Amino acid sequence: MLAPFVKTGVKIFEQTIKKIDIVQEWVQDNFHKISSLFPPYYGKSEHFLPYVVHTPYFIDDSPPGAYDFTLEQNGKLKIPIPAPCQGTIRRTRFQGKNGSFTTAHGAGQIVELMCDGTNYYWLMGHLVQGSPPRTGTRIKKGQPIGIQGLTGRTSGYHVHAQIHYHSGQRITNRKITRPFVENYIKFLRKGSYLN
Repeated sequence: MLAPFVKTGVKIFEQTIKKIDIVQEWVQDNFHKISSLFPPYYGKSEHFLPYVVHTPYFIDDSPPGAYDFTLEQNGKLKIPIPAPCQGTIRRTRFQGKNGSFTTAHGAGQIVELMCDGTNYYWLMGHLVQGSPPRTGTRIKKGQPIGIQGLTGRTSGYHVHAQIHYHSGQRITNRKITRPFVENYIKFLRKGSYLN
């Protein structure tokens, strides 16, 4: 005869196994949805084809020093955003509120990428919620750091980009930031094989 605490332990174990089976079944049934949101780019060097970069509202002064541009590839807009540099994900967060252009506010899903060997990091907003890699993830130049989206206050798919010093201070002097952004756009338009 089993002691009552052993019976309880066996019962808890059996319930846990059932829950694990349910989760595994859900993942198998929904893997195509998960993998389309989080392609297996992180931790690998990946080739990306050239992007079309639209810049109709390139200079964005809300807040001062920001840039807005839309990425397009094969007619698609909900696409991975290649990293502008090799570095580490400094932080991911959600700022503001989703909704219509008149009711929403903020930059939505944000990712911050600290560039190796520099004193600055990139901040990019309006990404698909939950698409950036985790804080602390090592990223190679060109690897996706999220999916271009519509979160926060936006009138359409685009990337909101800012460059900050490591201290967190946003760099508003475009003589400093514009060359970085223009080089990044050239990189996107060219495409890349990463080694």
